[in-house]
Amino acid sequence: MKEIISYGRFQCRELTPHKNRGMEITYIEKGMMEWMVEGKPETIESGSIYFTLPWQVHGSVNPQEPDNTIWHVLFHLKEDYPSARSTFKFPKAFGFSDEEMKILSTTFSSSSHHCFPATPAIRGLMPTLIAELQSTHELRDAHTTTLLRAILVELKRIIEGEVVDTGRYTYSEQKVQALIASLPSNCDRQWTLAEMADDCGIQRTQLNKVFQKLTGSTPMEYLFRIRMERAKTLLRETDIKIIDIAFECGYGTSQYFANTFKQATGATPSAYRKNCGGLSAEESKDWKSIQFRTEEEERQRVQAFSSDKKA
Repeated sequence: MKEIISYGRFQCRELTPHKNRGMEITYIEKGMMEWMVEGKPETIESGSIYFTLPWQVHGSVNPQEPDNTIWHVLFHLKEDYPSARSTFKFPKAFGFSDEEMKILSTTFSSSSHHCFPATPAIRGLMPTLIAELQSTHELRDAHTTTLLRAILVELKRIIEGEVVDTGRYTYSEQKVQALIASLPSNCDRQWTLAEMADDCGIQRTQLNKVFQKLTGSTPMEYLFRIRMERAKTLLRETDIKIIDIAFECGYGTSQYFANTFKQATGATPSAYRKNCGGLSAEESKDWKSIQFRTEEEERQRVQAFSSDKKA
């Protein structure tokens, strides 16, 4: 399908700021990444759907991110749209009417956020789309178009708050969802698997199974990421002492916290606080001057990531 620039399932290793010649949609199956869109930080969590538009510079100011697995598709719009637009058009092959394109593009252009919890529909549609793009059957393009249309409409509904997800989860999944929602404010607690299972009223084996389904991670992997994100926020946005941040994030000593933080982010807590508190005026200027990544560069990048994942 000529409208598709790149696609795949892979671990995203290269996080440098860039712009793409199209609209990018990414489903985060596993991991937690801290990105910026137009200089504004936005944490992307497991089980999230994320999008950017052609004129939006996006990337990370951090040298490393925790392990992640993503489902990605980047496709052309009707034009390149190098500057911000309140409305834009999709390729004719997508089959949207002018009114439908106006509704969709207005929602995407006006959204102040780019990352949202994925619905069950998105969690199923994105892997199905990638599998279809990787197939060779004669009706591949027709099915790909149908899937992309469904993803765009579902994404619009997510952004507008038109979908309610709670009724689609089993009892165990609802209990684990409640635990997941509570972890950011309770990450200082010395959690064990047994305590988490008791909190949810389920067995440890079931807890692990549901956590993997909802987040792509084990309970302890997810707790680790929550602690790292909490630490990053406190380092960026407060002047709290590092030892107190360690305690608030569930670590008994500042040294253990510092070693763990450096392994996760590639920087010590003090270096992160100094360098990642937001973009300076000069850095913001640099971000605004970033040019489009070429289609060939994007395809080579995705191919390299996909090859690494298979290996």
